[in-house]
Amino acid sequence: MNLEKIKNTFYKYFKIWWIPIICYLIPFLIFILGLAFRSDTFVNLSLTFFFINILGNLISAIVQIFIKKWYYLIPQILISGFLFFYVSIIFMYSPPDYYGAHKEIPENIEIYEPIETEPTEKELENFDLILASSFQPGIYNYYTDFQPTEIGSFYIKAFEVTSNDHLSAERMKIRSKVKVENLEPKLYLGEFSIYEGSWGDKYGARIELWFEPINGNKDYKITERNYVVEGWMR
Repeated sequence: MNLEKIKNTFYKYFKIWWIPIICYLIPFLIFILGLAFRSDTFVNLSLTFFFINILGNLISAIVQIFIKKWYYLIPQILISGFLFFYVSIIFMYSPPDYYGAHKEIPENIEIYEPIETEPTEKELENFDLILASSFQPGIYNYYTDFQPTEIGSFYIKAFEVTSNDHLSAERMKIRSKVKVENLEPKLYLGEFSIYEGSWGDKYGARIELWFEPINGNKDYKITERNYVVEGWMR
């Protein structure tokens, strides 16, 4: 395609009012491919084309005013506004997330499934960190009877085992904090969520138990264990 044909294509896109509207089919089809192949790349690409086409619609609407066909901008603006609102609602409340869809759990590491109930005394004797499933996939309780030597807070860090991606980062630290207000022996219980991925897409994560002293000393890691996890669907 030479420059003249490219120029004519752009000219038609902005001048013929219904072409930008029909072009919404392109991001829609890419989005369908993203769902079919469970691919975040395709989903993100569909959003990129969608917002580019919204911009193109706005430019085309301005062009309609200059060529004295202002009445055509009404369907352009209405349809673009509706689609923008609809897509925003979907990605705000239930965005597709295939982070864990194509990940494999390594077979050469020791990895555990979260327990379904409170830990037993034997489990607490063997491990300083025990993960338990909560009321929804992707939301987890953790137990520890580790006895620190100073006041502060326990918290959790999580990393995907094959890529070492830091999962949920600072949000997890805040959500998982459990205060240690005295040094008497006790069982501590905390909660956190993993947001990467969707229900049913299980993958391996290294769950680390950390301690933050209240006196400002450097945080330190207490222990770590590998667990099979999945993401919470927002």
